Amino acid sequence: MRNNAANVVYEYCKQDKNGFLITGDAGFGVWDEFQKELPSQYINPGINEQATIGMAAGMALSGHKVFLYNIIPFVLYRCYEQVRNDICYQDLPVVLIGIGSGITYAPAGMTHYALEDIAIARTMPNLEIFSPSDPLQAKKAVEYAINSKNPVYIRVSKAGEPIISSDDADITKLDYIKRDGDVAIAFHGSISDEAVAAVDLLEADGIEVALISFPKLSIDDSVGHKELFTNYQKVFVLEEHFENGGLGTMLQEAGFSPVKIAIKNHFIHNIGNAKHLRRLYGIDAKSVAVRIKGELCSK
Repeated sequence: MRNNAANVVYEYCKQDKNGFLITGDAGFGVWDEFQKELPSQYINPGINEQATIGMAAGMALSGHKVFLYNIIPFVLYRCYEQVRNDICYQDLPVVLIGIGSGITYAPAGMTHYALEDIAIARTMPNLEIFSPSDPLQAKKAVEYAINSKNPVYIRVSKAGEPIISSDDADITKLDYIKRDGDVAIAFHGSISDEAVAAVDLLEADGIEVALISFPKLSIDDSVGHKELFTNYQKVFVLEEHFENGGLGTMLQEAGFSPVKIAIKNHFIHNIGNAKHLRRLYGIDAKSVAVRIKGELCSK
């Protein structure tokens, strides 16, 4: 996902000299060609997140299209006030690309995890939120952001995600990866591999489950979430995010009753890679399949 997002930014800036990339000592290797070919459009202010957001806002006010790239804690957490006041309050079309969604950066620890970023981003009016699940969705999210008049936050993981969506899918609406079934798994972000594998495990046990991606984290009529709860008897929301504040919470606040499968809100002290932590906190494919079977059997 990361490389696809970067390629769209690079191609846009090659065509439009008004486009600028700002990255604070991040993305080495990802942006090497950009820095070499477009040095006047590449800005690295160093480890200086608050000032970096102010710089992006000032450039946007001057009519530039600005892409700001960093790992998520340095895009939203450390500089929350500046994103809120400088970008969102003024409704500036800055594109915030946050790397390391969920526990992508395991085992670096809680300082590098992004398990509450959706909850934080939702507090800021005007900010559009995307959580693509594969490289195609990541590409479309950046293309959407280029044309948006609003600030956009795109959260992606690093690399290696399988393509599960289709070329003609609308990034602003639900993406039905699989429609058949009386119940559905709704998901977003890099947990897509576990969602797909969970459906395979359930089907092996004779349980038909639909699979739906939420690339744009928004609850309005245009997204299609009402259809989701109309068409399926039960909807399980799987996300590599804290249980409180993510997509499941958004749907609850809109009056629906999803079953949330996510990480309980707490600081993670356990050490291990992302696969280990997913198993530990019950969001791996096997745990998800067992949870869904248990919920269905308890009806």
